[in-house]
Amino acid sequence: MPRFKGDALVDIGVGELQQFATDLRKSVSGKTVVNILGAVFAVLKYAEGCGMKVAKVGFTDLQLGSTGPETPVAFFSRDQVHDIIAAAEEPFKTLFALAWYTGCRAGELLALTLADLNFDQRTIRVNKSSDDNTREIRQPKTKASVALLPMPSALETTLRNYLLRWQPNPEGILFPAPRKKGYPRSRDNVVKCGLKPVLRKLGISTVNTGLHAFRHGLATELVEASVPVTVLQTKCGTPTSRPR
Repeated sequence: MPRFKGDALVDIGVGELQQFATDLRKSVSGKTVVNILGAVFAVLKYAEGCGMKVAKVGFTDLQLGSTGPETPVAFFSRDQVHDIIAAAEEPFKTLFALAWYTGCRAGELLALTLADLNFDQRTIRVNKSSDDNTREIRQPKTKASVALLPMPSALETTLRNYLLRWQPNPEGILFPAPRKKGYPRSRDNVVKCGLKPVLRKLGISTVNTGLHAFRHGLATELVEASVPVTVLQTKCGTPTSRPR
């Protein structure tokens, strides 16, 4: 039975959310609790922006207890992303641009092929994912991740420039592994060889930072802009994936 299904938004206050968090903690991790509450707060913020009366409550009002060894989710700001993309070499420059503009998960980015790009319609098809361990292409993590995403002008320019130097391969993989034919690059390779050297050069923390920081950064910006939850779902698969 969905929680709060019969409650008005103004009635979902500190006490109600504290009890909700306490109950959740009995069956899920602290990180998941924070993710769920983040989705609730996004809904409340959007409703308030629409002129609805809501309770004033945030993370600082709740006692979530220890989340163990978990650390805050890393995310990049728009300015940091601009600097990272400008400083990166190909193919990482284009890969990072895709990560930011689409909000795709790492596996989805690495599984992209030339056939997924439609420059006439200016869309990008996301319908598969690269397995972290085997690098085999499989169905994406969730059904919500199967999508047709818009290709902004800036991203279109980046992709066209990249394809001028891209080496075709039988599978059409946009970011093929340099030494393993028929497979995409690995996430670890991209982070270790492409992302972290740039972060160190720019003086940006590398602690617990990976490709997810682009996705979380985009999500954070969308939440702060009070965009509709449906837009968050389209961009990042699920509103509960929003960073805090």
